[in-house]
Amino acid sequence: LRLVDLLGGPVRDKIWVGAWSGHRTVEDLGPLVERYGSAGFDCIKLKCSLEDDVVGWCRKIAERAPSMRVILDPNERWERPAEARRRVERLSQVGNVLCLEDPLPRWMLHEYAQLKSYSNISIVLHVSLPYIYHGQRVHDAISALQASAVDGFNFNGGLAAYQKLDHIAAAANLPSWHGSEIDLGILEAMYLHQCGAADSCQWPSDIFGRLIREHDLLVNPLQIQPPYAQLPIGYGLGVKIDRDAVQHYQTKVCEYQNGK
Repeated sequence: LRLVDLLGGPVRDKIWVGAWSGHRTVEDLGPLVERYGSAGFDCIKLKCSLEDDVVGWCRKIAERAPSMRVILDPNERWERPAEARRRVERLSQVGNVLCLEDPLPRWMLHEYAQLKSYSNISIVLHVSLPYIYHGQRVHDAISALQASAVDGFNFNGGLAAYQKLDHIAAAANLPSWHGSEIDLGILEAMYLHQCGAADSCQWPSDIFGRLIREHDLLVNPLQIQPPYAQLPIGYGLGVKIDRDAVQHYQTKVCEYQNGK
């Protein structure tokens, strides 16, 4: 069986994916979004902080790639509700922001709810179970719903836990997408199967393949024809490790001798 079948069967055979970038200047963004738009992407996710001119970014994107939507991810770095409101009001006027992810510190769910009611821009919480040091857990999604704090989610997690998160969002009739750790091919193949079986996965996921790296350690790269990635064909994950590439990119060989 394919992994997607073991997860309950596909609800889609292609997964919406978005372009991605870290911090940029306004001047950087024009050529960047034109290149992504020409490749077929219709959404870009950008990391940002208080120092970044996010309104200028979005205006430049609207000018150079008018059909492209934007996901802004401050990673909690807008810090204070007043700072978030100032930016959200101006971003609403530009009109191309799909959603705002983790704008404020995560413990401020009451302020998330106020920002959600203040703006027509969707407010999103990232629930990433691999973030052990942040203590993120499945119940964070439930707490956000109880506080009426979000319009959707970004989810990361292993097979069983991710499916729990998807079921929570789907039961609440809210959209989600699958996040990324800038991963290699095996894990990204798992993401595609997870997204294929997830009712809530309706926003562009962070799955990049060889678009942002030299190699993904797969014999055949993931099939990404922007703005969609195809479910891998074949049993299990539907991918095969490129052993030659693993050997080529290996940086250290650990040898265990005499019990050490």
